[in-house]
Amino acid sequence: MQTVSKIRKEIKIVNTVSTATLGQKVNIASFNKYKHLSTDLDLYRCGYVKDDKMTGRVTIFGNGKMISVGTKSSKDSFQELENSKKIMQKYKLIATVDFARPLHIESLARTIPKSMYEPEQFPGLIHRIRDSIVSLIFASGKVVIVGSKSFEDLNYAYFHLNQFLTR
Repeated sequence: MQTVSKIRKEIKIVNTVSTATLGQKVNIASFNKYKHLSTDLDLYRCGYVKDDKMTGRVTIFGNGKMISVGTKSSKDSFQELENSKKIMQKYKLIATVDFARPLHIESLARTIPKSMYEPEQFPGLIHRIRDSIVSLIFASGKVVIVGSKSFEDLNYAYFHLNQFLTR
């Protein structure tokens, strides 16, 4: 079987679609309060992220699912998903923590209860903290906390993680 490494010059990529999930619910009803976020809940049950640097747009659903459309490459599409996450973090619609040091994910997977690490599927350690609160722990030391419903939940998650990540 022959492998194709280039597309024919007659073929043009005009739209790349990528999906991702934040792993937490997002209050899309609040989007119109913030710059680069919008929603029209009378028409659609989703919100949109679009800033001046983006060539496409990212659709965000209340369950945390994201869809990037309108870019010309998968690299650009993934970058717009990441950019959208940062915009939502800025407005505290999702939470992250940076433990400011590299973490040994394989070792943590063996020591943190209720954790799952499958590097072929996802580059981070998934740790269920309690109820709907889940953390996504990355080797860079960054952690995304998803599923929290209050500041108390976020504080609990931080102190819970801190006992494992500062050893």
